[in-house]
Amino acid sequence: MPFGRMSPSRSLIGLWLLLAVQSVPALELGESCVNPKGESGKCILFRDCAPLVAQYSKPNLTTEETQLVEQSKCGVMRYKVLVCCVDAGARESLPEAPRCGIQVSDRIFGGNLTQVDEFPWTALIQYDEGDGNFNFYCGGSLINERYVVTAAHCLIGINRRWKVHRVRLGEWDLQSEDDCCEDHCAKSRPIDLEIEKIVAHRNYDTRDQSKANDIALIRLSRSVAYSDTVRPICLPWTDALRGRSHVGYESYAAGWGKTETSTASERKLKVLLNVTTLEECSPAYRRSGVALKRTHLCAGGMKGKDTCRGDSGGPLMRQIGGSWYLIGVVSFGPQKCGTALVPGVYSNVAEYVDWIRDNIEAY
Repeated sequence: MPFGRMSPSRSLIGLWLLLAVQSVPALELGESCVNPKGESGKCILFRDCAPLVAQYSKPNLTTEETQLVEQSKCGVMRYKVLVCCVDAGARESLPEAPRCGIQVSDRIFGGNLTQVDEFPWTALIQYDEGDGNFNFYCGGSLINERYVVTAAHCLIGINRRWKVHRVRLGEWDLQSEDDCCEDHCAKSRPIDLEIEKIVAHRNYDTRDQSKANDIALIRLSRSVAYSDTVRPICLPWTDALRGRSHVGYESYAAGWGKTETSTASERKLKVLLNVTTLEECSPAYRRSGVALKRTHLCAGGMKGKDTCRGDSGGPLMRQIGGSWYLIGVVSFGPQKCGTALVPGVYSNVAEYVDWIRDNIEAY
């Protein structure tokens, strides 16, 4: 048998897999696939898929476990079964609660000053303006030791003279090397990291006014060590988290952008926002010819409280079960920031977790 010497029940399953493989879409060895759980993986030999081999070797398989093995078939090669095997390396590199979203202690309107170690996943994207000046114009969120999530429009279609230069983590006060708030000081200084790779969503179109698929990944040049001021935020991986409604619940945005006084904040601010339904949000933008989609999420709409261009790419966050989750990436908003009854628009992260996982490289 192609699965080797095993018990009769295992052999029966192996035989069933081999005979039934012709009834499933035949993929080639190494091609991308999606397993029965909706997880992305590679089509490989069964014997090389450690998670499925371990499950198949259990003494008493449940019906669900048997079905998972059976439904993981993706092809056949020289009479041997190929299965859709999740890339464990990439998957395990993305932390889940409680290993993420925990804190030790385009512009923010109506914002309050954060603590130095509050929202330690917030990132700043620095640009080389081509004339000797280097400035921060976008934000992002650290999701593991090598990756930052941001908005595609922060990286694609920017000023032709500009270049995305570096990512800064662990920042609080842009004017001070040592960050201190009242009697509490950060234990470590901010770190600037080179960028190894940029991956913008392939369906993002700079001409699309709705900024659909406005999401991107930045792969850092090296892994970062976590500290009180540098930690990853959680992503909504599970079906329960993806399907959870955030409407009516409090969420926060954070950044250093333009404030009500029209001057950039030197210190990291936060603003409390309520998530609204697309039905409530869409009419205000439809009048401008912008059609919102389910991949969008709306929050804000209270006069004087909003996120604007300076905070583009930054996080919209909600605390669930003691951990903070990234639920939105700042995309766009009303021309006048903080306009009453016109919420800001975010890329809905729950719609992109598979894309994120597919584009994360293992260390």
